[in-house]
Amino acid sequence: MLGGQINLLQLLGLSNIQSPYFENVGGAVFDAVLPLLNTAARIPVCGLVSGYNATALPTGPDRMGWLMGQILRKRMTMRGFIIFQDFWHLYPEFAAAMTDWLAAGKIHYREEVIEGLEEAPRALIGLLRGENFGKRVIHVGPEKIIENKESST
Repeated sequence: MLGGQINLLQLLGLSNIQSPYFENVGGAVFDAVLPLLNTAARIPVCGLVSGYNATALPTGPDRMGWLMGQILRKRMTMRGFIIFQDFWHLYPEFAAAMTDWLAAGKIHYREEVIEGLEEAPRALIGLLRGENFGKRVIHVGPEKIIENKESST
């Protein structure tokens, strides 16, 4: 917990998080997760979506010492990677397997299709407000598309 804030994850009954923990958000989410990670946790970092639009450092105290202390005391390993820079050579194999899994119904996803470019501003605002669940797509072509996908993961 930072600054005396109540950790929502602890309120939900998550007292420890098994490794690996896949980090793709950063910010307040990572602040909440980090103290709950087990000793020797492995943390692959593939994104930091909470900071993509940041134009300055976050306000508040410098937390670098706290972060480094957590990593040291718990002997954690963090490693950043960028899919298409580090694993591009595996993409053809992945694409073939994913195509088969989708066709077989082994992979489920949610997709919201919004019709028309004129709806793009509303769709983007809703996306930024968190009104979507799953992927939000704006259909702008003349061809027909499959109805909205609504299946759980």
